[in-house]
Amino acid sequence: MAELYIDAFAIAVRSRPRLRPADELGRRSLRRQVAEMIARTRGVPLARVCARHPEPGDPADAADYAATWRALGALGPPDGHQTLVLVRSGPVLDPMTAPLAATVRAVGWTGDDVGISHLAEQGGTQVFRLLGWAVPEDRGATVVIVDDPAYVVVPAEKPAFAAVALRLARTGALRVAGCGETPPEAPAPPAEARHARVFSGPGACDAWLDLYAALSSGAVAPGELVLLRTMGDERWGWLLLDVVRPGELTMSSVPVEDPR
Repeated sequence: MAELYIDAFAIAVRSRPRLRPADELGRRSLRRQVAEMIARTRGVPLARVCARHPEPGDPADAADYAATWRALGALGPPDGHQTLVLVRSGPVLDPMTAPLAATVRAVGWTGDDVGISHLAEQGGTQVFRLLGWAVPEDRGATVVIVDDPAYVVVPAEKPAFAAVALRLARTGALRVAGCGETPPEAPAPPAEARHARVFSGPGACDAWLDLYAALSSGAVAPGELVLLRTMGDERWGWLLLDVVRPGELTMSSVPVEDPR
């Protein structure tokens, strides 16, 4: 597998998501119907499913791709045609179709686009198993990892309500040194990561957001290894990065404003 690097890193974070219990929505509301489907699928009472209020007057947020759009905008357009890979957490039965199509149309993406679903929190790490051989040598790729669900089951889920956008190439600032998964009862890191700085969290974006903060503050030095962990109930994912040239990493962030 050819080496893979990250040379640009952007985040969009929803700081004050407003959630409303689904059983308070009108009985004929489409949002309530989706929530009822989720409740049946997950085997929980409807009262435990909450719907996130979209930002008023924002069609992108109403269509559930505002965080993706803002993260891509912060990352900036690629130099040429690239594949856009959208990795999105749930909980919905098929979370990819509408947000991916809406995003591609809104930003006028000219390259290929791929949606990856059903990885849940492991999308933040395990997607790199696919990307190592899927990223073209000459064009790189753009990846957006999204943990900004329109519906959550409380208190079981605590999403970051964020999107992380990464530009991948065959050379760059952060080298992907490996990835994998372990059972939660024995979450031993790989031997080469024994002295790595660890960033972890239960969601797809948590570790990435902590890494962004550390890189922004200059807390991560050239030559360090960092280990990103996504901690699910059934498995823990890990991604090992070699911080080769952090000073060359392009970084940007943007908030997703919510109504008070």
